Amino acid sequence: MSLRNQPTSERAFATFVLLALATFLVGGLVSTLRRDRLGMASPPAARPRLMAVLEGVMAPNVSPAEVETFRIWIQGGATQAGSGPVEAIVANNCASCHGSGGEYPRLASLQDLRPLVLEEASGGLYAMLGARTLHLVLFPLLFLVAGAGYLRRTRWAGRRILLGTCALAVLLDVGQWWLRQGRPEALWAAWTGSAALTVGMALLVAVVLRELWESKRN
Repeated sequence: MSLRNQPTSERAFATFVLLALATFLVGGLVSTLRRDRLGMASPPAARPRLMAVLEGVMAPNVSPAEVETFRIWIQGGATQAGSGPVEAIVANNCASCHGSGGEYPRLASLQDLRPLVLEEASGGLYAMLGARTLHLVLFPLLFLVAGAGYLRRTRWAGRRILLGTCALAVLLDVGQWWLRQGRPEALWAAWTGSAALTVGMALLVAVVLRELWESKRN
């Protein structure tokens, strides 16, 4: 059924779904970009994500003494000067899986550890989902629901072009995340992918809402 023929209750529901999806997208992007923008000008977090990981999922791979070495280094400001013991632990315990070209996040140098030191461990939704799930699964699903569910049912002549543009934006975002793999030097790719997602979603929502609520006057 065309969106122009929907009763008011279904128009309101469609509006709520679109705005909720858009809000989720924006929240996820803000969470991801906030982490990317962390720099060493900021002090270490009160409970860094690095410590939460070392004491949680990675606890079987590090000894209590090694965890304490990380804690002392972070409490001292996570500086380059005191990083020798930490870098040795990373080389021995982490680099085999998280080295260049390995699993995300890359931990090939001290620079790669800094975002994990500065980011506050959190039990929030986006922290729980993680960047991998957001960019590789949920954002594409979000556009699939919004595009296939609503945009294709509009009568706007350019809907197929916009659907293709949104698909390219999703591929760009997935590609930039996958190739970047935590590399700070490729931060421009994250901003480009996020900008494409934001523009695509804004256009999609605008077109569908216009179809839903202006149609009654036609």
